[in-house]
Amino acid sequence: MANFHACEAEQILKEAIVATPKINDHDPPAISTAKAVMLAAAPGDAGQHLRLARFKAEAHIIASAQALHSLSDIFCHVVYWAYQLDSVPNALATNRLNLHSTLRTLNTLPQYGTTASLIQAVVDAPEFIYLAAYVNTTKHRSLVRASMSASFVPKERGGMRIKEFVYIDPVGNQHCFSRKWAYDFLFPENQSIRLKLVAAGNSLNDHFR
Repeated sequence: MANFHACEAEQILKEAIVATPKINDHDPPAISTAKAVMLAAAPGDAGQHLRLARFKAEAHIIASAQALHSLSDIFCHVVYWAYQLDSVPNALATNRLNLHSTLRTLNTLPQYGTTASLIQAVVDAPEFIYLAAYVNTTKHRSLVRASMSASFVPKERGGMRIKEFVYIDPVGNQHCFSRKWAYDFLFPENQSIRLKLVAAGNSLNDHFR
């Protein structure tokens, strides 16, 4: 589901740009997006389809992030029941499960050390830290806006770009995140998270063989 929304976000914007008059098919992405940005910002109906595409793409970016973050929550329940964590001292309530709370429990159980180390790799990954902050902010605080953007340094790029935002975590630490290209967030970074979760999941299979 996360990949579906990611692909939709990219496709919607590409189709809107291609359908825009005065944008040459041979324009580099940065040039075509720059033209689209200016047209979308201009008054009148000429850029209405681009503004609508931006709105839809932004919604799919948020949906993709939330779907991937939900996968980590689902994985915690798999670990909880597979390792019978409901029977350990001070067992967590199922409504308090997340990667961090699951990891704290596993760290008290040496027999599950491999799974714990692989979950640790997930929660320590910069891409997961960003994902968790982005999802918690958009779900519980305010939208983290994304807009069409073009850049010519250090290389030409065009597409949706997520704005910078500040996140205060549950223990009060403040995290500042700079602007990020939506493509990087939706594809290479999210793929890295998925692979780390798969590795952690495979450790359960190995444990029960």
